[in-house]
Amino acid sequence: MKSRRVRGRILGTGLLAASIMVFIAYSYVTLAMSWGLLVLKLTIVVAVGALLAVLAWIGYTMTTAPEQAESDKSN
Repeated sequence: MKSRRVRGRILGTGLLAASIMVFIAYSYVTLAMSWGLLVLKLTIVVAVGALLAVLAWIGYTMTTAPEQAESDKSN
């Protein structure tokens, strides 16, 4: 049990460090380099695409969900 907790803490520390490093690199590319505008445009396209993919998945799930039986509807 303890090794699972230690592994989780190591993974959490790695994720924390990686996110900080990626944020610093992203900030540098966005603010200090000449192709910062392109990076911002790509970021927006990816973010909007991810949001719309989630909405499409929800719509697909709602469309293809099996109908509930009458006994389930009363609960």
